[in-house]
Amino acid sequence: MILQRSKQCVIEIDGEMFSLSDERIEPIVTFDNTSHDTYFVSDMQGTAISRTTTIESPVKYIDVMVRKNLQESGEFDEPLSVITHWKKKKGRNVTDILFTALPTRILYQYLERIKAYQDSVILFPLYSVLFSILKKMEPKEPVAIVFQHNRFADVIIGTHKRVYYANRCVAFDDTDEQIEVLWNTARTDIETAKAEYGIEINKILKLLWIGSKEPPAWPEDIKGASHPFPEADFTSPNGEHCYLPFIAAINALSGLDGVSPPREKALYYTNRYAPYCNAFLLLSILFVLVGSVWCFYRDSVIRKEIATMEKTRSTVLLSLSEKMPEISYEDSLSLVRDLTYSQKVPSYKEAINDLSAALSESMKIENLKVEYTKKIVTLEILGRADTSFKKAYVGYQTFGSYLRDKGYIVEESKFSTEISSSVFFMKLRKKIL
Repeated sequence: MILQRSKQCVIEIDGEMFSLSDERIEPIVTFDNTSHDTYFVSDMQGTAISRTTTIESPVKYIDVMVRKNLQESGEFDEPLSVITHWKKKKGRNVTDILFTALPTRILYQYLERIKAYQDSVILFPLYSVLFSILKKMEPKEPVAIVFQHNRFADVIIGTHKRVYYANRCVAFDDTDEQIEVLWNTARTDIETAKAEYGIEINKILKLLWIGSKEPPAWPEDIKGASHPFPEADFTSPNGEHCYLPFIAAINALSGLDGVSPPREKALYYTNRYAPYCNAFLLLSILFVLVGSVWCFYRDSVIRKEIATMEKTRSTVLLSLSEKMPEISYEDSLSLVRDLTYSQKVPSYKEAINDLSAALSESMKIENLKVEYTKKIVTLEILGRADTSFKKAYVGYQTFGSYLRDKGYIVEESKFSTEISSSVFFMKLRKKIL
């Protein structure tokens, strides 16, 4: 059976209400006789009409134009609501639509009943089920579906992507003669749709309600194994087994096709799938616990392996240290440092050459002190320039600039002048790299 046992369903057709649960159909007096979250399929007390039509209007005004056309045709003399099952644009401002229209007060009555019900309910108009059958079948060519109940036959023709025709046929009563006329009327509607839309209909699916008699045989009938629903046997109110594909088709419904408020839909699916979510969470927790235990075990094993390897490493290092004598490299390094220092330190001759190249003709050095330390050479120079102050000072500046270019750093500098000569003192240092 395609209908899940856990799914509850209430069906209201031709003024009678039935509750479906666990493959059993039972009549109920009011909606409050049921419990649990449920699907509620209704023909809206027979006040609703369902049709296809083409509307010349922008898509956002489709519902308004449908209401306007129905009121202008005189089919409704009170405010009405439009429920859209399917629509498809044919052009910029042309749209095909399959809709159910009913008085607004009737729709509000149903919504108030749902709101007052203790559990969550998703409401579906009758043609939501019929259109869901087309979507479930997914035929490539148009298919006709006829649902006969009491003295009514609801007809829908189309594929899962387009609906060509939808209408309700009515007989005067439910006598055998009138039911035969009803089926002939449905057949006439199908033939008219074929001619009007230029389509071929080679398959017809007939659905019956409780108490309906066997329909007439047509060449295009879809036989048992060919229609989209598996065997769906139910126990009728009188204890007999009945085959009702219409009820099995309810499983093809999606909660999004319902007209209940979004809050009702959310609560319905939350309650319906809560056990599965709880089971998933429980399994997840168990998985995490098992994973934690396994990780703890692997961590212990790895720690033991690391401890063993560290112990082995310590043993190897100890044995190597015992076999290899320690060698002191301090003397060798000290010798290398001394040789490097001796190679880079500027000689006394080099310092004299630098000073000689920096002196001008009138300048002479009277006292020179050169001191070598670990990383620095320090020079103290006392000299005299026997010339005018201007030439002596220019020569002194040139002297200092030349030595700075050679890498010397001036730490102290003095220049004084007398009548015919000038005395200068300069202290320099140069780093040994």
